[in-house]
Amino acid sequence: MLANLLPGLRDVRAPLSTGCIWLLTLWLILEDHVPTPQQAHGVWASLYRLGGLVGPAGVLASGAFLAYLIGAMLAVRVVTVNAREAPKAMAFWGGRTALAPRVSRFAYDDLVSFLHNQDRLPRPEPDSTAAVSPERERGARLVANLTVRDILGETRQLRTKLLIANYDLFNEYDRAVAEAEFRKNVAYALLGLTAALSWLQSPWWALLLIVSARLYVAGVGSERAANDVIVQSVVAGLITPFSITGAAGVPAVPTGLSQ
Repeated sequence: MLANLLPGLRDVRAPLSTGCIWLLTLWLILEDHVPTPQQAHGVWASLYRLGGLVGPAGVLASGAFLAYLIGAMLAVRVVTVNAREAPKAMAFWGGRTALAPRVSRFAYDDLVSFLHNQDRLPRPEPDSTAAVSPERERGARLVANLTVRDILGETRQLRTKLLIANYDLFNEYDRAVAEAEFRKNVAYALLGLTAALSWLQSPWWALLLIVSARLYVAGVGSERAANDVIVQSVVAGLITPFSITGAAGVPAVPTGLSQ
């Protein structure tokens, strides 16, 4: 039963936690404008009466629900890394920059070996003593980077395939995504709280930026771990993306024959 509850708890944790932080930030900013029960009238008086009717437990539940709504509206989802950024970079740099997909070096090297075995990248000549052309090396790296980007661009579909192929591996992917979303969104929320405290109290509160930065870096690490699971699953043959390409943007199979 616990295993069935974990995915739901992971989905709730990030928006609820960040919503609580944003709600605290809002309270610090608006506290002076909130009337006391004796001074309240209109809507504020109605809210105080409602709070007396539902009791502390009801107020706590309502606050948690409000925090969840705020967190859900402001939450930043972990999308396929570089799937949106890479085309913009390609347009800006004219395709000559070495895009850096957010995957570990081990997963990247395994994918390059996979592409060599699939004859999608030219194999290096083992007996050749001549220096490799920089343009050739840059082109091979660009094709590999674009392949990673295209694979990650299908994450929404591949995660379903991974769930069918291997639940334990999918659970590892889902855990890494949940950790990334939690850490990055809490980092963003703490950034807002730090700004409010620095403005209202003391500039020394800006030291909290260290916590935000550390959480963000940890979130990027979890994001990379999630991408590694997808890439390694492709390399291992557990899942097959439609966008593995021999040349950038060209499907591996004709469109009419693809599923």
